[in-house]
Amino acid sequence: MNIVRLLRLFTIFLLIILTNISIGQGTLNLNDGGRVQIQSGTTFQSTDLNIGAGCQLSNRGNLTVNGILANYAGTSGLILQADESGYGSLLHTTNMAPASVEQYLTSERWHLITPPVQGATIGLYENTYLKQWHENTVAWEYLVTPLTMPMNMNQGYAVWAADELTGPKTIVFEGSTRAGNTAFTGLSYTTGTGQDGWNLVGNPYPSPVEWNTDWTLSNVGGWAIVYENGIFKGWNPWMPAGEQSFNGKTDGFIAPTQGFWIRATGASPYVSIPQSARAHSSVNFLKDDLDSDALSLHISVTANEYTDETAVIFMEGAETAFDPLYDLEKHMNVAESPNIYSIPQTGKTYAINVLPADWIENTAPSIIPIGFAIEPMSTCILNVSGIEEFDPSVPIYLEDLKEGTLQNLSESSVYEFFASVEDDPNRFLLHFGQPAIANENTELECKIYAWEHNVYVQLPQNIKANVLIHDYMGRLVAKRNLNSSLSKIWLNKGGQYIVTIATQGMIKTQKIYIGY
Repeated sequence: MNIVRLLRLFTIFLLIILTNISIGQGTLNLNDGGRVQIQSGTTFQSTDLNIGAGCQLSNRGNLTVNGILANYAGTSGLILQADESGYGSLLHTTNMAPASVEQYLTSERWHLITPPVQGATIGLYENTYLKQWHENTVAWEYLVTPLTMPMNMNQGYAVWAADELTGPKTIVFEGSTRAGNTAFTGLSYTTGTGQDGWNLVGNPYPSPVEWNTDWTLSNVGGWAIVYENGIFKGWNPWMPAGEQSFNGKTDGFIAPTQGFWIRATGASPYVSIPQSARAHSSVNFLKDDLDSDALSLHISVTANEYTDETAVIFMEGAETAFDPLYDLEKHMNVAESPNIYSIPQTGKTYAINVLPADWIENTAPSIIPIGFAIEPMSTCILNVSGIEEFDPSVPIYLEDLKEGTLQNLSESSVYEFFASVEDDPNRFLLHFGQPAIANENTELECKIYAWEHNVYVQLPQNIKANVLIHDYMGRLVAKRNLNSSLSKIWLNKGGQYIVTIATQGMIKTQKIYIGY
C-alpha cells in the first residue's frame, strides 16, 4: 500500500486526505510524529489503525476502522473536529478508544446535547447556561457548580451559549469513546405528572446513530424527538411508510453529541442500541418498509418564518386511546412559532393522532378539535395536505370558531388567519362530512388569478372586500380595500403567494404564482 509506505518513509509529515480512500485489509500505522488530516466530505477506511505516541489524526470527514483502533497518543492523538458546517464521524469496534470529540454550539439558541465520552464534567460548559431535565418532577435544573460535576453518557442536557458571554462556542470532550451495543441507564417513568415519561437522552457514539426498528424497546414509545432552531421534529420507524416523519425530519439519524427525547410508557423502561444502527450519514435502511394503506391529513401552519404541523392518521390496528407506539404528544415550540395540535377525547394534546381506519364511518359526528397557540400577534397561513386521498363523497371542512368561518378544504386547502396569545387555543374544528351549519355562502364567490406581475381579483357587483397577500413565509406583502368588480395588485417579486379575500363573514383563500 503506497499510503503505508509513505507513513514509514518520512519522520515528520502532514498527509491531507482530500478524496475517499480505502486500504481494504491494510493497517494504517502512524509513527514518528506523523500528522493526518481527513477533510470534510471525504471517507477513510482501514482494517486497523495504530496511532503512535506524539502522532495525531484529525478527522473532519468520515473515518471507519473495522478492526483494532490503538491510540497510543491518548486523547490528543485522535481528534474528531466540528464547526458550523458539520462534524467528523468515527465508526469503530474498539470500545473505550481515547479521543477528543468537538461539539460546535451556535449562540442565542437552545441545543440538546450529550457527552460522547466518559469522564466529561459540567466545567466544559462554563459561561453557558446548562440544564438537565427531571422526568419525575417535570422540571429543569440548571447546573452551575461544582464544575467537576460529572455528565452522564446516554443522558441529554440543554445548553445555551449567549453572545454576551461566549458567542458561538466549541466544546472539546476528551475521554474514552464507546463502541458496541449500548443500553440506556437511568430512564424513569412517573405517573401523575402531566407529562408522564418524557426522558431526555443522547447519542452516546462518536458517529450518527439511526433510530430504527433494530433498537430494543421495552415500555418506551416509538417516537424520537429532536429540537432544531426552536422547533420539535420527530421520527418513528414503526409507523407506515410516508408517515414516519413529524415536522420535516427527513430520517431517523441523530448526530453525535446530540440529545433527543423519548417517552417511557410504563415501569422499568429499557432501550438498547445495536452497533448496526451506527452510520456516517443517512444511508438507505436495508429493510422493507411497512406497507401503508393509511389515510392521513397533515396540517401545517407558517408564521414569523416558523412552521409547525400536526397530523391525523387513520390506520388499521390503531386505537382511539393513546397508543405510545404511534401517537405523539405535543411539545410546544418557541413562543414566536405557531403551535398546532389535535385534542382527542383522551384530553391530551397530540402532535400525531393515529385513529382506527374506520373511525370516520363509525363516529358521529366525525369531528376532531384542533388547538392552536402563538404568542405575538401574527398572520398565520394554514395548509392542509392529503385531502385528495379521502373519499370525495365525504367533504372535509375546517371551522374557525373565533372568526365564525367554515372552509371546505376539498375546494381550498389554504386558510389564512390572525392569532395572538389572547386567543382561546381551542380554536378550530376539523369536520369529516357535511357540518350541520354548512351553507353555500360560507365561501365568498369571487375569482382570483395571476397574470404577468399582477394579481387580479374579480368581485360580484356591489361587494366590498379586504384583500391580504402573503408570501409563503407568512410575511404580508400587500393589503387593499376593494370596492370595484375587477382590481389589479402589482407585486415586485416572483414566487408563490397566498391571497385572502374577506367580507361580511365570508372568506376565500387561494394560492397563486407570480413569474418574473
